[in-house]
Amino acid sequence: DSSDVALTTEWIYLPGGELDIGSAAKPYTHQATITLTDTVKDEDINTMGDRGIMMLNGTLSLHGDRGSNTGSKLAQTAKAGASLIAVLNAAGWRKGDVIVLASTDFNPRQAEERTIAAVSGNTLTLDRPLAYMHFGEITDGVDERGEVGLLTRNIKIQASADAEKTYFGGHIMAMAGSKMFVSGVELNRMGQYMHLARYPIHWHLIGDAGKGQYIQDSSIHDTYSRCVTVHGTNDVRVQNNVTYNT
Repeated sequence: DSSDVALTTEWIYLPGGELDIGSAAKPYTHQATITLTDTVKDEDINTMGDRGIMMLNGTLSLHGDRGSNTGSKLAQTAKAGASLIAVLNAAGWRKGDVIVLASTDFNPRQAEERTIAAVSGNTLTLDRPLAYMHFGEITDGVDERGEVGLLTRNIKIQASADAEKTYFGGHIMAMAGSKMFVSGVELNRMGQYMHLARYPIHWHLIGDAGKGQYIQDSSIHDTYSRCVTVHGTNDVRVQNNVTYNT
């Protein structure tokens, strides 16, 4: 953990191997980016397809340091055109981080993504004004305050930008005997549209995983087939994640 690192590759296969970035005890503090490309089409790595991190008896252990405060709520209504918003808790959020404001309208397309230009306590300055109103009040005892999610993490797993046109993103798949411990990670342009069993992160027919496996404190956004898939697998924890634009 001495510098930023980046890996660009067609796929990663872990048949009994282990891929670590940081650990639960010592999360990674620099930037680590894995970009999955698709220059060789239609590969099939041990039935697990292409453009993925694919495990058979393998272990994936990814621990970033940006995960503790993954989301908050508006402290007051943010009007259309506003460049300042107040949230209940902006602890740990930084200039340059990307956030998403959930829609508080019947139209889900009023969700808005913005970059934080400045942070002052729990007040955020946005890089550009909001296009829509986002409600931030408690009404007759009902908490209707809009959610604000943090999308930025310092460990990022993504497909290359061509996936935005093909909807054929990356995927992470754990098969029999595999283990995944994922915390504080950003998954972007993941999942493969109209391809069965190719999801952003996927426990596949593990059976009883045993206590301890998880995806938590992470963000999963701009994906092409679901977010987290737990298929035929018991005893994994999915907790405190932000998902957007799936």
